[in-house]
Amino acid sequence: MVRAREAVQSIVPPAPLVPEQVSDAAVAHIIRWEITSARHYEQRLRWPVWPGGASGITWCVGYDGGHQTPAVIGRDWAKHYAVQRLSTTAGITGQDARAVLPRYRDITTPYSYCEQVFRAVTLPAYHRLAKRTFSNGWDRLPPDAQGSLTATVYNRGASMAGSRRSEMRALRDVCVPAADVACMARQYRSMCRLWRGTVNETGLCNRYEDAARLAEGRAR
Repeated sequence: MVRAREAVQSIVPPAPLVPEQVSDAAVAHIIRWEITSARHYEQRLRWPVWPGGASGITWCVGYDGGHQTPAVIGRDWAKHYAVQRLSTTAGITGQDARAVLPRYRDITTPYSYCEQVFRAVTLPAYHRLAKRTFSNGWDRLPPDAQGSLTATVYNRGASMAGSRRSEMRALRDVCVPAADVACMARQYRSMCRLWRGTVNETGLCNRYEDAARLAEGRAR
């Protein structure tokens, strides 16, 4: 799959970045749930990590190298002193990523540079993806409700397939077309079912309670 994406990218250059406005509350929500704070990042997260599950080697504000191609990593992190090594994380996910993580733990990324890439590259890309995914009704949503969708795609991706994505489909097919933020909030709270009884229950259920409050315009 990575090779296929790489081949396409070698033929079709990436679209130019178009500035996308993400609400301040949504930006704060993503940063809080991905890295807690800049201080926490500098103390604990300057080095690549493996978050678990199907994730790849991850750094900065949830930047998952395993779900990128070498070309994308090379473009996004062109000024990083270890960009060539970071590019080799492309396509490595799950237990394979866990196994190779020690190879990358000596690489550090200062928060100042991380935030620059997050705000200029990563966040706008996910905002555009969320807008495409939830296009029917998007423009009638308040900025914070749009931002809650961006945050959800940032964390869970944009796939709609399978029983674990029923709330995503409800957001796309029912809530967003009706510009119904209460409906959106219900779907976010319903997502907690996915993590009940797991080690991630508390963190992810709280994350999507916060997403519900963000959609409702009651961000903490």
